[in-house]
Amino acid sequence: MNYNRGLILLVFIVLIPFIGMSQFRITQAGKPKNEPMEKKGWKSEKKNINTILLPFIDDFSNQGSLLNTDLWENSGAWANSNYPFLAPTVGVITFDALNSEGLLYEGANTTGFSADTLTSCKIRLDSILLPTPTRLSPKDSIYLSFYVQPGGGFGAIWDNVGATPARKDSLVLQFYSPSQDVWNSIWKTEGLMIDSIFAIDSTYWLHVNLPILDSIYFSSEFRFRFLNFASLDNNPSYAYVGNCDHWHIDYVYLDMDRSFDNKTIRDIAFVNPARSLLKSYQSMPSRQFITEDMGQNIEIKIVNLADIALSSQYKYNVYDEAGTSVASYDGGFENIYPYIQTKQFQTSPNHALPPINFSYPVSQTQWSRFNVVHIVKEGVGQDSRTTNDTIVFEQVFEDYFAYDDGSAENGFGIEPNTVSNLAIGFNLNVPDTLTAVDIYFNSSYQDANQKPFYLCVWNSLAGKPHDSIYRSSTYLTPSTNGLNKFTRYYLDSPLVIEQGEFFVSLQTKYSDYLNIGFDRNTDASSKTFGNWANSWEENTLFKGSIMVRPYFGYRAAIGLREVEKEETNLSIYPNPASNRLNIRLQNANSGWQKGEIRIVNMLGREVLSLGLRSEIDVSSLPNGVYIIYILNKETHQTKQEKLIIRR
Repeated sequence: MNYNRGLILLVFIVLIPFIGMSQFRITQAGKPKNEPMEKKGWKSEKKNINTILLPFIDDFSNQGSLLNTDLWENSGAWANSNYPFLAPTVGVITFDALNSEGLLYEGANTTGFSADTLTSCKIRLDSILLPTPTRLSPKDSIYLSFYVQPGGGFGAIWDNVGATPARKDSLVLQFYSPSQDVWNSIWKTEGLMIDSIFAIDSTYWLHVNLPILDSIYFSSEFRFRFLNFASLDNNPSYAYVGNCDHWHIDYVYLDMDRSFDNKTIRDIAFVNPARSLLKSYQSMPSRQFITEDMGQNIEIKIVNLADIALSSQYKYNVYDEAGTSVASYDGGFENIYPYIQTKQFQTSPNHALPPINFSYPVSQTQWSRFNVVHIVKEGVGQDSRTTNDTIVFEQVFEDYFAYDDGSAENGFGIEPNTVSNLAIGFNLNVPDTLTAVDIYFNSSYQDANQKPFYLCVWNSLAGKPHDSIYRSSTYLTPSTNGLNKFTRYYLDSPLVIEQGEFFVSLQTKYSDYLNIGFDRNTDASSKTFGNWANSWEENTLFKGSIMVRPYFGYRAAIGLREVEKEETNLSIYPNPASNRLNIRLQNANSGWQKGEIRIVNMLGREVLSLGLRSEIDVSSLPNGVYIIYILNKETHQTKQEKLIIRR
C-alpha cells in the first residue's frame, strides 16, 4: 500500500494513537486499579445513588456530552455522537484511555490496566409497583441488552475514526450482588475490529442480550457496570503515544417479560448527528458568507429498529437567535423498512437527501447563529423513544473559518524533519485582516507533544501554498487546555489578506512530531498539504479536517500582546476623535519609536497604515469604532487601544 510521506495520522484524541502515512502506529494509555481483572468478586463503594424502577433504558441520544445522572454514575466514560460508525441510534457512550478531565490516565503500561467505568444507579430488581406490587424472580424473564462496537471505524484505514482496541484489551460487564457486596464479572469481549463483526451478519454492531437468573441479584439495590481495560503500544517514542482502545455502547435496555431472541424495538431514529448546511465549512465569518457557500443537499440517515415496515415523517426547520423561523422543509411521509432485514437506512431521497432550499440571512456586520432542527416521527403507532427523533446543528457565523466540527477523533502529525510544514487552505470572498489562529493540540503521553513550531501564512498558486507572507517572529509551543479546547495564537501584527485562497501552516522548528487534533467526521483533505525538502506534496489520503481555525477581525485582536504594558504605555487622545489624533508612548525604546501605526475597522480591515508619529490625521475615517495598533519594529510586539471616531 503506497501512502504519502510527510504527514502522520495520530490515532489519538479525546482519543488518539498515532498512525504513520508510510506505516501505521496505534498507541494507548490508561490508569490501573487495584483489583486484578481476573478476580470475579469486586468490593463495592458505598454511595448514595438514585433507585430506578423497571424498565431501565438509555440510548444516549440527549444531544450532549453529559450523561443522565438519574440513571448513571460515571468515571471517565463519556457520551458523544462523533466517534461511532453508523450507531444504532444517534449518540453512544464511549470508553477509552482518557480520564474524566480528558487527559491520559496516569500509570499507563504496555501489559494492561483498567480505565473508564460506567455504573448504573440502584435498580429495584426485587419488585414492581404497578399495576400492583409484585415480587420479581428469575421466572419473570428479565434481560439486559445493549449494542457494543469497537472503535476504529470500518474499511480502509484512511476512512477510520478513533482507535481499535488491541487483542489483549477488553470490555467487561459486571453485576452487583448487594447481599455479598461484590461485583461479579458476567460478560466480556476482547479487542476486535468492526470488520469481523460485519462479516457475521452485515451489521456494524454486536447485539448482546443477557438473562438475569441468579437470585442474588433480585434486590432493591441491584446495579450493573461496564469497564474497559487498555494497554499502551510498545512504541520507541512517547511522541506516538496517546488515547486509544475505544469501545462504544448504545441502547442499554433492562426489563422484564423479554426473550433471548428479542433484538428489535419499535423505534424510528436518526443515526448520525446534524451537520453544517454550508458547502465547505462548519463555521465561517459572517462578512465572508455569500449564497454560493450554501450546500445543495443534506445527507440524513434514519433507521427503523422494528421488525416491520413503518411510515415516517421527516422535516427540518431553521431558526435565528430570536427563535424566528427563517426556513423550513417538509419531506412528507415515506415508508421505511426494518434495518434488521434490509441492512439499509431510509432510502427515499425526500428523507435521506433533502434539498437545502434557502440561504442564511446573515448580517455582514454582526455575528449570527442559527439552529437547524431535524425531526423524524413515526406516522402510525407509538414510537418507543422520542429523544432520538430530533437532532440539532448550530450554524455559527462569527470571525473564524472551521472545517472541523470541534471534536478530534484522531490526531494528525508532521514528518519529523526540520522545517516541515503542514498547511490548510481557506478562501476569502472579500479582503480581510487575519489576527490570530486557533489550534487544538491533543493530549499526549508525558507531554511529548510540547515541541516548538512557527505559525506561517502563504499565498496560493494553482491550489497549493506558494510564497510565505508571514512567519511568527519567535517559535510557539503547543498547549492543551482540555478536551477539544482550542488555544489561540496571536499574530505578531494584523495581516491583511486579499480576496482568494490562502494557507495557514505549522512549521516544525526541530525534527519533532506535532500532534494536532484531526476531526474524522468532516473532510478537508483536499485542502491539506505537507512540505518537506522544500516541496509541497499532494493532499493526504486520510479523510478528515485538521483542527486549525484562522481568526479575523478586531475581536481576536483585542487580546494581542498585552505584555510589557507597565513598561511601555500607549495613550491616544482625544478619544473619541474627529480630525486629529495624538499618540503617546511612555518608556518606549528605539524599537517602538521606529514602529508603525495601523488602524483596523470593525470588520477587521486595515484602513490606515503609516510610520509612528505623535499626531495623525483621521479626518478621512468614517464615524465608528476602530482598533489602533502600534508595532515594535525590533521585537514585533504590538500595543493596541480602542479608537472612536465621532463628528
